[in-house]
Amino acid sequence: MLTKAKIVQKANEICEQNNITHYPVNIVDICNAMGIAVYEQYLPSKVAGFIGVDDSLRERYHTDKVIVVNLADRAVRRRFTIAHELAHYVLHKKKDETLYAHRDVIDTPQRGIEREANIFASNILMPERMVRDALEELEERDFFAAFDEKIRYIANEFKVSKEAARVRLQDLKII
Repeated sequence: MLTKAKIVQKANEICEQNNITHYPVNIVDICNAMGIAVYEQYLPSKVAGFIGVDDSLRERYHTDKVIVVNLADRAVRRRFTIAHELAHYVLHKKKDETLYAHRDVIDTPQRGIEREANIFASNILMPERMVRDALEELEERDFFAAFDEKIRYIANEFKVSKEAARVRLQDLKII
């Protein structure tokens, strides 16, 4: 088990290495820079996406590192799934080891590596500094912005779901 602080540190390092200074974060570019191809295709309805790191993928995807997300999902869901699968690669893959992980549509109570992957995804798609800056901009225009408005604003600006934005704002103790 990794500590939350270590997970956040790893997400911040990836943002720094990729010169992430603006939102929405281009998660596909980050994956590509790390040598991971990203594909969208229709998957079984209960699978949001998966990551595979194995030579056997070369024939189908022309690479040995791939994240595949379900084309049937909304764009904001696909973005979070890509970030979640990237987390498995960054946080959980051991050197010289194959990796297969998938994200189910039906979330079960978050434990272990799935919880860690969600924390990483939230931090890489919505870096704390950028979220706080975005909310400052909102408050300059609407000082009395309600919690719901803040959630909608962050969701729209960072291209994430309202639920992901709500969780992130709660995590940062903003709402």
